[in-house]
Amino acid sequence: MRQTTCYLIEGIDRVGKNSVIAEIQHRLGYHLVLHYSKPQRLQCLVRDHGNSAEREFQAASFKAMFELIANVRNARIICNRAHLGECVYAPLYRGYSGDYVFDLERSYAADIMGHARLVLLIEDFAVSRHFVDDAKSLGPATRRIDEQALFQSAFDRSTFQDKRLVSVTEPSTGKFRVLDRILDEVLQ
Repeated sequence: MRQTTCYLIEGIDRVGKNSVIAEIQHRLGYHLVLHYSKPQRLQCLVRDHGNSAEREFQAASFKAMFELIANVRNARIICNRAHLGECVYAPLYRGYSGDYVFDLERSYAADIMGHARLVLLIEDFAVSRHFVDDAKSLGPATRRIDEQALFQSAFDRSTFQDKRLVSVTEPSTGKFRVLDRILDEVLQ
């Protein structure tokens, strides 16, 4: 089995993605971090694609991501909020389907990218006591359960073979788990 050099870190807002990414670097060393956020509405895309400008922006960014991780196998890369978020947030907040990302996975043979690991950080809502609605998340706190379910569905559909589903919630207290333990699961 090849060494993992690329990590795609996914999950709902405020689930600890940035903390996990920082700890990966503390433990393993430098990685190029690509942070994907909401799409920009670029004038050139509006001119050429009208109302689908955001989709075109996202599609181009994820195509570039797959080009990079498929063709630069020895580079150490972390994708913060990679492509699965498009399946969740595009239909909820932008009015289009993000399912095209699965076509990108197939086009770039994600199923045989032995150097890439897809990680979905999840919260255990049955016991969770660590989330505080700070009004910085994409959607309202009441949508977290639904958004996470959509992430899990997209994670299940993904063709990446090396996948980790990691809970960030300590079952006994409902607080965040110790970061070292979360990282152990991400990296094992």
